[in-house]
Amino acid sequence: MANSNAGGKLYIAVDGLGDAEVHNTDLTEAQFDALTWLEVKQVGSFGETGSNTNILTYDTWDTDVSQKAKGITNGGDPEVEVARVGTDPGQIQMRAAALTKHSYAFKIEHDDSLGTNGTIKYNRGVVGGPRHPNGRNEDFNLEIYSLGMNQLQIVKEAA
Repeated sequence: MANSNAGGKLYIAVDGLGDAEVHNTDLTEAQFDALTWLEVKQVGSFGETGSNTNILTYDTWDTDVSQKAKGITNGGDPEVEVARVGTDPGQIQMRAAALTKHSYAFKIEHDDSLGTNGTIKYNRGVVGGPRHPNGRNEDFNLEIYSLGMNQLQIVKEAA
């Protein structure tokens, strides 16, 4: 059965004080599970995540077919669009994370539970922004963050 993103949630990992917690090294699924998560409210769009591996090619004189190999993998560069809420604790921590050069842990939880939990996607990366697209009189007040993922995404299937 196909599912939409409706009902999904985005979280940023926080420390005991509720501040965005720095995670500059790769995390395992168990380590992600053990983190404290703060929801980022009013997410309108979350860009593409997952592995995008470069495919290298090399042509030689003695063949009709290019030689191919796998190169470096990019963990994703999604943009996160939120309807700006100046007092939302999750958005406040996104703004704080964007002011540093550190990596932070993120969790996307989909509303596709089979009884226990929905599909969870864990990522870790740097935060850029926010950008403000502004717009016309009937446009929403938005903020857009650029994330640069620094490790491969971990997916926990719905249970």
